[in-house]
Amino acid sequence: MTIALFCAAVALSACTPTMENPMTGSANPSDPATVKAQVEQLKQALRDVQALQTETQRVIGAQKWAPFENPVNGGCRTNDGKEGVNYRVIMDTTETLDLDDSVKSVKSFWESKGFTTRTETNPQDPGVIRLYADKNGGHLLSFSANLKGSSLDMDTVCIAGDQTAIYKELYPEIYGAPSNPSPSPTAK
Repeated sequence: MTIALFCAAVALSACTPTMENPMTGSANPSDPATVKAQVEQLKQALRDVQALQTETQRVIGAQKWAPFENPVNGGCRTNDGKEGVNYRVIMDTTETLDLDDSVKSVKSFWESKGFTTRTETNPQDPGVIRLYADKNGGHLLSFSANLKGSSLDMDTVCIAGDQTAIYKELYPEIYGAPSNPSPSPTAK
Protein backbone atom coordinates (compact mmCIF):
# COMPACT_ATOMS: atom_id res chain seq x y z
CA MET A 1 0.00 0.00 0.00
CA THR A 2 2.83 2.39 0.86
CA ILE A 3 4.46 1.75 -2.51
CA ALA A 4 1.16 2.42 -4.28
CA LEU A 5 0.74 5.75 -2.44
CA PHE A 6 4.33 6.71 -3.22
CA CYS A 7 3.83 5.92 -6.94
CA ALA A 8 0.58 7.91 -6.97
CA ALA A 9 2.32 10.89 -5.35
CA VAL A 10 5.13 10.76 -7.92
CA ALA A 11 2.61 10.55 -10.77
CA LEU A 12 0.61 13.50 -9.40
CA SER A 13 3.71 15.61 -8.88
CA ALA A 14 4.53 15.21 -12.56
CA CYS A 15 1.21 16.91 -13.32
CA THR A 16 1.74 19.80 -10.93
CA PRO A 17 1.85 23.06 -12.88
CA THR A 18 5.08 25.05 -12.80
CA MET A 19 5.31 28.75 -12.04
CA GLU A 20 6.27 29.50 -15.64
CA ASN A 21 4.23 31.86 -17.77
CA PRO A 22 5.00 31.80 -21.50
CA MET A 23 4.85 35.62 -21.65
CA THR A 24 7.12 36.34 -18.69
CA GLY A 25 9.07 33.15 -18.07
CA SER A 26 9.45 31.59 -14.65
CA ALA A 27 9.55 33.24 -11.25
CA ASN A 28 13.38 32.83 -11.29
CA PRO A 29 14.84 36.19 -12.47
CA SER A 30 17.85 34.45 -14.08
CA ASP A 31 15.79 31.84 -15.94
CA PRO A 32 16.59 32.11 -19.69
CA ALA A 33 12.89 32.38 -20.64
CA THR A 34 12.39 35.13 -18.04
CA VAL A 35 15.46 37.01 -19.24
CA LYS A 36 14.32 36.78 -22.88
CA ALA A 37 10.90 38.16 -21.90
CA GLN A 38 12.57 41.00 -19.96
CA VAL A 39 14.78 41.84 -22.94
CA GLU A 40 11.71 41.99 -25.19
CA GLN A 41 9.96 44.27 -22.67
CA LEU A 42 13.07 46.47 -22.58
CA LYS A 43 13.20 46.68 -26.39
CA GLN A 44 9.51 47.63 -26.50
CA ALA A 45 10.07 50.27 -23.82
CA LEU A 46 12.87 51.72 -25.98
CA ARG A 47 10.61 51.83 -29.06
CA ASP A 48 7.93 53.56 -26.95
CA VAL A 49 10.28 56.23 -25.61
CA GLN A 50 11.80 56.84 -29.05
CA ALA A 51 8.29 57.42 -30.45
CA LEU A 52 7.55 59.83 -27.58
CA GLN A 53 10.82 61.60 -28.25
CA THR A 54 9.96 62.03 -31.94
CA GLU A 55 6.50 63.36 -31.07
CA THR A 56 8.02 65.76 -28.52
CA GLN A 57 10.50 67.06 -31.09
CA ARG A 58 7.61 67.75 -33.49
CA VAL A 59 5.82 69.70 -30.75
CA ILE A 60 8.94 71.80 -30.17
CA GLY A 61 9.48 72.63 -33.85
CA ALA A 62 11.71 71.99 -36.81
CA GLN A 63 15.07 72.08 -35.06
CA LYS A 64 17.83 69.70 -36.08
CA TRP A 65 18.40 67.32 -33.19
CA ALA A 66 21.65 65.43 -32.64
CA PRO A 67 21.85 62.30 -30.51
CA PHE A 68 24.50 61.64 -27.93
CA GLU A 69 25.75 58.04 -27.84
CA ASN A 70 22.29 56.56 -27.81
CA PRO A 71 20.61 54.66 -26.46
CA VAL A 72 22.43 53.96 -23.22
CA ASN A 73 21.48 51.18 -20.79
CA GLY A 74 21.64 51.61 -17.09
CA GLY A 75 20.60 50.08 -13.85
CA CYS A 76 17.41 51.38 -12.26
CA ARG A 77 14.78 50.59 -9.66
CA THR A 78 11.13 49.95 -10.34
CA ASN A 79 8.44 51.82 -8.39
CA ASP A 80 8.22 48.86 -6.01
CA GLY A 81 11.99 48.88 -5.40
CA LYS A 82 13.11 45.98 -7.59
CA GLU A 83 16.42 46.22 -9.46
CA GLY A 84 16.22 46.36 -13.22
CA VAL A 85 17.42 47.90 -16.46
CA ASN A 86 16.26 50.80 -18.59
CA TYR A 87 17.37 52.83 -21.58
CA ARG A 88 18.19 56.53 -21.65
CA VAL A 89 17.92 58.49 -24.88
CA ILE A 90 19.40 62.00 -25.08
CA MET A 91 19.10 64.46 -27.95
CA ASP A 92 20.13 68.07 -28.21
CA THR A 93 19.98 71.00 -30.60
CA THR A 94 22.02 74.17 -30.77
CA GLU A 95 19.18 76.01 -32.45
CA THR A 96 17.54 78.57 -30.22
CA LEU A 97 13.86 78.53 -29.30
CA ASP A 98 11.32 80.78 -27.73
CA LEU A 99 11.99 79.42 -24.27
CA ASP A 100 8.61 80.05 -22.66
CA ASP A 101 6.56 78.88 -25.65
CA SER A 102 8.57 75.72 -26.21
CA VAL A 103 8.39 74.74 -22.52
CA LYS A 104 4.64 75.42 -22.41
CA SER A 105 4.09 73.33 -25.56
CA VAL A 106 6.12 70.39 -24.26
CA LYS A 107 4.49 70.63 -20.83
CA SER A 108 1.01 70.54 -22.35
CA PHE A 109 1.93 67.63 -24.64
CA TRP A 110 3.49 65.53 -21.87
CA GLU A 111 0.56 66.17 -19.56
CA SER A 112 -1.81 65.06 -22.35
CA LYS A 113 0.13 61.76 -22.34
CA GLY A 114 -0.46 61.27 -18.59
CA PHE A 115 2.82 62.62 -17.23
CA THR A 116 3.13 64.77 -14.12
CA THR A 117 5.33 67.78 -14.85
CA ARG A 118 7.24 70.41 -12.95
CA THR A 119 9.21 73.40 -14.21
CA GLU A 120 12.38 74.70 -12.61
CA THR A 121 14.44 77.82 -13.06
CA ASN A 122 17.50 78.94 -11.14
CA PRO A 123 18.23 82.63 -10.55
CA GLN A 124 21.94 81.78 -10.61
CA ASP A 125 21.49 80.27 -14.10
CA PRO A 126 19.30 82.82 -15.93
CA GLY A 127 18.02 81.95 -19.37
CA VAL A 128 17.61 78.25 -18.58
CA ILE A 129 14.25 76.56 -18.08
CA ARG A 130 14.06 72.90 -17.14
CA LEU A 131 10.89 70.86 -17.46
CA TYR A 132 10.75 67.48 -15.72
CA ALA A 133 8.10 64.82 -16.10
CA ASP A 134 7.43 61.40 -14.67
CA LYS A 135 4.76 58.79 -14.97
CA ASN A 136 3.76 55.85 -12.83
CA GLY A 137 5.86 53.01 -14.17
CA GLY A 138 9.17 54.84 -14.25
CA HIS A 139 9.30 57.07 -17.31
CA LEU A 140 11.49 60.03 -16.45
CA LEU A 141 11.70 62.87 -18.95
CA SER A 142 13.40 66.23 -19.03
CA PHE A 143 13.46 69.09 -21.49
CA SER A 144 15.99 71.82 -20.94
CA ALA A 145 15.70 75.02 -22.96
CA ASN A 146 18.25 77.80 -22.85
CA LEU A 147 19.64 80.61 -24.96
CA LYS A 148 22.20 78.29 -26.59
CA GLY A 149 19.88 75.40 -27.50
CA SER A 150 17.82 72.66 -25.96
CA SER A 151 18.05 69.06 -24.87
CA LEU A 152 15.68 66.15 -24.38
CA ASP A 153 16.61 63.41 -21.93
CA MET A 154 14.24 60.46 -21.68
CA ASP A 155 14.38 57.25 -19.66
CA THR A 156 12.28 54.23 -20.49
CA VAL A 157 10.31 52.48 -17.79
CA CYS A 158 12.48 50.31 -15.59
CA ILE A 159 12.18 46.63 -16.48
CA ALA A 160 12.73 44.53 -13.37
CA GLY A 161 15.34 41.81 -13.71
CA ASP A 162 18.90 40.68 -13.23
CA GLN A 163 21.04 43.34 -14.93
CA THR A 164 23.91 40.96 -15.71
CA ALA A 165 21.62 38.33 -17.23
CA ILE A 166 19.81 40.96 -19.31
CA TYR A 167 23.11 42.40 -20.56
CA LYS A 168 24.36 38.93 -21.50
CA GLU A 169 21.21 38.45 -23.58
CA LEU A 170 21.40 41.92 -25.15
CA TYR A 171 25.14 42.08 -25.74
CA PRO A 172 26.66 38.58 -25.94
CA GLU A 173 29.64 39.97 -27.87
CA ILE A 174 30.55 42.09 -24.84
CA TYR A 175 29.30 40.12 -21.83
CA GLY A 176 29.54 36.56 -23.10
CA ALA A 177 26.83 34.24 -24.28
CA PRO A 178 23.65 33.96 -22.21
CA SER A 179 23.23 30.77 -20.23
CA ASN A 180 20.77 29.48 -22.85
CA PRO A 181 21.54 31.27 -26.14
CA SER A 182 18.61 32.21 -28.32
CA PRO A 183 18.32 30.44 -31.70
CA SER A 184 18.34 33.74 -33.60
CA PRO A 185 20.59 36.76 -33.17
CA THR A 186 19.35 39.35 -30.72
CA ALA A 187 18.53 42.69 -32.36
CA LYS A 188 19.80 45.82 -30.69
